[in-house]
Amino acid sequence: MAKTLLNATNDMFKMAGLISGDADALTTLTDSARQKDIDWCGIALNQVIDELYTSASISNDSQQAEDTITLATNTRNYTLHTNLVRLHWPLIDKTHTQFIFEFAPGYDELLKLDPEVNDTGLPFLGCIRPTDGALYVFPTPTSAYNGYVYTYQYDKDLALSVASDTVPFNDTIYRAVIAAAFQVWKRERRDQFDAQLFKAHFGRAARLLSSRAPDEDYSPR
Repeated sequence: MAKTLLNATNDMFKMAGLISGDADALTTLTDSARQKDIDWCGIALNQVIDELYTSASISNDSQQAEDTITLATNTRNYTLHTNLVRLHWPLIDKTHTQFIFEFAPGYDELLKLDPEVNDTGLPFLGCIRPTDGALYVFPTPTSAYNGYVYTYQYDKDLALSVASDTVPFNDTIYRAVIAAAFQVWKRERRDQFDAQLFKAHFGRAARLLSSRAPDEDYSPR
């Protein structure tokens, strides 16, 4: 059975001795007398989940989504999805079998390829512009490529926030994640933190999660 944020909060409350068993379990995430303790269960769990997927270099299965950009004549900047956390390269034009690859050196170096911004053609390189998170492509598309549609995969922000939100793990990983999150909770609510326990539980969760091979990287270097 999939675990929810409410399940996770109750499990951490049991670890903390705030409830003694299922009979005392929370039924909602609203309780004025214990609201800070409840809120920090969610914060701690989200922090551990975010760090876990980052360190494992893979995506949460339910975190990955898809969107598109459409090339426009003389336009190098394209707005990406507002909920995007990480872009998966390359972008793919499925109709014309074309790709936009990540320019690994970054935005500043990409600007140096064409300081006068007068190179035109079919874009094949891109990067995220740090000032606003837009996609910046090179070279500038001409009217010949106006309307070309590129699909991209991205990781979206999936912070758990309501009681019914599902924790994205099987029960084995869940137990390790909850134990690690509880150490974060204790640090914030009780000024207690067992670094060795945290590392042990987090490491176990990371090893289990990393049994999935990371996606191949097709970006040019």
